[in-house]
Amino acid sequence: MSNKIQVVNWNISYMGNHERKLDFLFSLLQDNYCVLLQEVKPHVYEYIKSNYPDNTILYSLNYRKPSNFDSDARKLGVMIILSKNINVKEAGVIERNVFPDRTLYATVGINSAELKILALHSITGCGYYKAKSVQYDSFTEFIDVYSPGIIGIDANEPQIDSYDVDKMKFFDNGTGARTFFHHVKTKGLCDTFVKYKNIVDCIEGTPIAISHNVKRKGPVRYDFLFSNNSFEITSCDYLYDDAIKSGSDHAIIVAEFEI
Repeated sequence: MSNKIQVVNWNISYMGNHERKLDFLFSLLQDNYCVLLQEVKPHVYEYIKSNYPDNTILYSLNYRKPSNFDSDARKLGVMIILSKNINVKEAGVIERNVFPDRTLYATVGINSAELKILALHSITGCGYYKAKSVQYDSFTEFIDVYSPGIIGIDANEPQIDSYDVDKMKFFDNGTGARTFFHHVKTKGLCDTFVKYKNIVDCIEGTPIAISHNVKRKGPVRYDFLFSNNSFEITSCDYLYDDAIKSGSDHAIIVAEFEI
């Protein structure tokens, strides 16, 4: 049996009409799929659960529930949506983290293969400064032990993009992001888009693909899909225009692998 899987990574944005965004998302999905979403508010989780019941839905706030004293910053959850034919063996959040709610991992079985998936949402350096670096330290600590085969992340990094992590430039609020990106490579994962498109050069200061547009900075690539080097990548694209038209402020990354 084929172990082909479609993987989607998307910050759907907590703002705007979630119904329109989800209609767009589910229109893209094929047979075996795994969707990693960031900025999922509790009411959007309830909507997905009610309107798309033929899926397995994992939600970070079910593993780290907000308290009565949490601000809205604690309610921007991360979600993993799996097609029903994929079975979940283990799931949880990264407890040793500034925001466990913005992390979610799952070990799943697809036919004869096992796949470890990690969905992450970095906080912003402008809002949290050094806490962002500390959050990245815990991301790195976790992947070092867990060894995921897929990582989907809204990274809020790098400051300057590149096809080569050694040529990326990161924001000056600590070394955590730089350490994370380098350790992802050390653990045998690749930048899926770069590998699929066989990108070996870029213009410094220009993102390889546009995934977000920052006021006063312009287009950036803050969203990444990393994958095990052993996976065969059969497609990978950043769908920026379509994602923006649907109501998000981030591109949706859509890829397919043979694992």
